[in-house]
Amino acid sequence: MSYDKREKSRRKRKNVRIIIISFVVLYLLFRSVPSLLANGAKTILPEIGDLTTKFSAEGFLIKHETVIKSEVKGQLEMLAAEGTRLAAGSEVVSVNSLKDTSSLKEELEQVEESISALEKSEAETKLIINEKEKVENLKESLVDELQSSIIAGNFDEIYLLKDQLALYDEKIKDVSFSNTLAGQSLGNLKSKREVINEEIKSNHAKYYSAHGGIVSYIIDGYEETYLPKELENYTYDKLNSIKSKKNEVKTEVDVGQPIYKIIDNFEWYIAMKIEDLKEIKGFEVGDSVQIQMNENNYDLKGRIVSINESGKKGVMIVRFTTKLHDYYDIRFTSVDVIQSRKEGYRIPTKAIIDKDNLSGVYIKDKSGIVKFRPVKIIGQDNDYTYVDMGDNGNILLEGEEKPTKTITLFDEIFINTTSIKEGQILN
Repeated sequence: MSYDKREKSRRKRKNVRIIIISFVVLYLLFRSVPSLLANGAKTILPEIGDLTTKFSAEGFLIKHETVIKSEVKGQLEMLAAEGTRLAAGSEVVSVNSLKDTSSLKEELEQVEESISALEKSEAETKLIINEKEKVENLKESLVDELQSSIIAGNFDEIYLLKDQLALYDEKIKDVSFSNTLAGQSLGNLKSKREVINEEIKSNHAKYYSAHGGIVSYIIDGYEETYLPKELENYTYDKLNSIKSKKNEVKTEVDVGQPIYKIIDNFEWYIAMKIEDLKEIKGFEVGDSVQIQMNENNYDLKGRIVSINESGKKGVMIVRFTTKLHDYYDIRFTSVDVIQSRKEGYRIPTKAIIDKDNLSGVYIKDKSGIVKFRPVKIIGQDNDYTYVDMGDNGNILLEGEEKPTKTITLFDEIFINTTSIKEGQILN
């Protein structure tokens, strides 16, 4: 065989080997791409969440409110802060009359000083009384001497003793007069002090809470409209969604003007306008119900006390016994009524696939093998689906007698299943 033929045969074999090797490499690469993509696929763990079914309604707050009006015209002084919970008998406000009482206060000050001075002289008064007793004792002694001189016929002594006795009588009168005058002056001053105090008090009125509750200086004018009585009369047509005006009490008030209100925080109600009675199908008077107010997402638990139907519409009234301090200054609001709440695993909707007429997800087990797990859907919320958590990781599928293994809280679920196949082994 010539050299050229041998060289040509060698190059041919070499090319064949290159083609075979390239084919094998391409084949291996093709087979490994899905595994590489699968290894890089994003996984998530399921979350436990609540699937809530609810509807919105207009809400009207009904409260036990006691509005207090001023009895005098004057300057209002708030002694309790807005929204404070007070016990019965607590000071709330005082109203100082605009009448000038400066002259009365000056006169009262003078009377107080005079009373103080007289009371301090009490010791001196006692000395006066003691002196009177001494003079009376001396007088009795003179009378005895005078009787003895009369019996003895000592006329010079009689005249002298009579003059001394007259002096002691005058002395006793002076002492008695001074004592009586001091007593009368002190009594008169104390009486005068009472009169002046009463006159000043009539220009300064204090107000106290008649019962315990929350104090508020925001008067919206609906306190006498939305009363917690005759609840069956709150019908759909009678509840008007006129926005309330929160009128804050001013510092200068007139007679008869509202100055504050006390709200009973132990019991309150919300009347809700129901646009379609089908929304509350299954609810009955006496049932417990949960609502959420727009002001926050806190669940309020109450009890239905009245359902007033008006054709296909109606009003549902719910009684509450807690949390009024968070909503005491609200009259009209929007509420969400919870119809049902189910607990389940919350997973992205796009992670769910259909396989053999079963809804499920692909998971990566502990050994790195891709496996299909059926799920039982209980509801959807935007981009997420809630599935049954099962009983110890098992669910009973429709038409099956034996439970089937489903996802658990610690399963890694593939979100994008394009490059995922059951049985793949991943690193």
